[in-house]
Amino acid sequence: MDTDIAVRLEHVFDVRVDFTSDRCVFGPLPGGGSQGYTPASGGRIEGPRLSGRVVPHSGADFATVRADGVIELNAHYLLEADDGTKIYITNRGYLVPARPGEAVIAHGMAQPAYFRFTPTFKVPAGPHDWLARTVILGAGERHANPDHSIFRYYAVY
Repeated sequence: MDTDIAVRLEHVFDVRVDFTSDRCVFGPLPGGGSQGYTPASGGRIEGPRLSGRVVPHSGADFATVRADGVIELNAHYLLEADDGTKIYITNRGYLVPARPGEAVIAHGMAQPAYFRFTPTFKVPAGPHDWLARTVILGAGERHANPDHSIFRYYAVY
């Protein structure tokens, strides 16, 4: 092969998503597991390629908790860049809880063993439309007091 297909990651921004106390989980669903709903109350975006805010009450995580304990993430939020551009994000991925006795306690709570996702974006033409044509990967961590998550995003080049 005479072409370079190596992949590199570049940190592009972090998102802090604050959650309300209105979490809801119901089930069991047919086939096992349950459905969750966790609304977002707002948050902040900071990073080298994007900064702004999570529009308050603009979305939620509609996670499916499988019978094996793995959580399938399906989150939708509206972001607003500092220049006023509205950006719709859909985050899909997996959160795998740590096994009993193996959890690392950080930021006031047990951290998952695996918390990764691949977002997609809908954004108008302009300075942020690179989001709609770039593969981006994310990793998350949970925080307590107040309840929020930090999502770190990397562009794949």
